[in-house]
Amino acid sequence: MKLITHQDAEARGLKKIGSIIEEDMSKVILMIERLKENKKIEYYSADLILFDEVNHVGNIEISFWR
Repeated sequence: MKLITHQDAEARGLKKIGSIIEEDMSKVILMIERLKENKKIEYYSADLILFDEVNHVGNIEISFWR
């Protein structure tokens, strides 16, 4: 599984097969590591990373492509 930008994935005509929306970056990293074993997923993209510095809350959205 390789990192790709969302725009490159769409330009190549790749199919989005899932996404993760999570607040905890460590959980996102663990999910990506576990999904590396799935041969159907060829690429992943970090679509959105938001962080509120005042409240120390964030959202991360990762998409998976083939």
